[in-house]
Amino acid sequence: MKYSVLAGREVDTWSEEWRLECEVLFLAEMPLARRNEALDGVKDGLRGIRQIRGDAAVAQLRELIDRYAALARA
Repeated sequence: MKYSVLAGREVDTWSEEWRLECEVLFLAEMPLARRNEALDGVKDGLRGIRQIRGDAAVAQLRELIDRYAALARA
């Protein structure tokens, strides 16, 4: 079990909540330009998360990244 900033409680490290938290943390720590490339896939024709999972998934990740940053600062 690990503490999840997004969930506000301990979660199982094998759970979807923890997987999502790790993904959000990974993306949040990237420089903004690199994060946008990973999400939008605009560099060298490489596919990004948008091309693989769709617009809704990218919108959710961007929202969670912002939420994570706000919670981490508090």
